[in-house]
Amino acid sequence: MISRNILRQSCHRTQSRYFASSALMSNLFGGKKVINQTQLNAPTGKGESTTNPADMIKRNDILMFSQKPINYIETVKSNGFHLANNLLITSPDKEGNIIGTLLLESETFEINMSKPNKGFDLINGFIIDFHEDVLQIFNKIHPKPEICVIGLGCKSRMLSDSTKKYFSNLGIQVDHSDSNNAAQMFDLLATERPNVIAALLLPPNI
Repeated sequence: MISRNILRQSCHRTQSRYFASSALMSNLFGGKKVINQTQLNAPTGKGESTTNPADMIKRNDILMFSQKPINYIETVKSNGFHLANNLLITSPDKEGNIIGTLLLESETFEINMSKPNKGFDLINGFIIDFHEDVLQIFNKIHPKPEICVIGLGCKSRMLSDSTKKYFSNLGIQVDHSDSNNAAQMFDLLATERPNVIAALLLPPNI
C-alpha cells in the first residue's frame, strides 16, 4: 500500500513538472507557437547583443562621458595629427621642414625640427636623441607636467639616455612609443588627469 502511494505521488510530480515546463504546442500547420511568451524571453538587457565593434568599445569606455582636453588628438594621419581644436599639423611643411607637435595643458605648438638646427638625431636607425633647443621649453614652464608622452615617429624606437636624463632632472616622468600609440596614450592620460600631461610628438612619417 505504501509503495503504491509513493508511486502515485512520484507520477503526479513528474506530470506536474512536465506540464509546468512545457511552453510550446503544435499549431494547425505543424509548427510551434508560444503559449507563455514571458517564460521564454531573456531577462531585460541580457538578451541584447551587438556585432558593431565601435558600440562594444563605447560600452566599455569608462571615460566616454569625461570632458576631453581642447587639444585632444582626434586622428593620427600618415603625415601629422588632427586635433579637437580643429588644428591640423602636418609634416613636412611647404619649405620641407620637419614639424613636430608639442601639447601642453590646453595649448598646441608646432616645433620646427629643421631650423636653425635639426631638433633631434636618429642614432643607429633606432635611437632618438632630442636636442636641448627643443627640450628647453620644459625647463622654462611652471608648473611642470608630471608626465610627458613622447612619440618617436613611425615605429617603435628607443629614447636616448641624455634625453631621459634631461626629463629626470626636471622631475618629469617619460612614457615613449611610436607616435601613433603615443597620441592614443596622451588622449587617455590627458582626459583622465587633465593639466598634468604633456606630449612631444615626432610626425608619424619620420
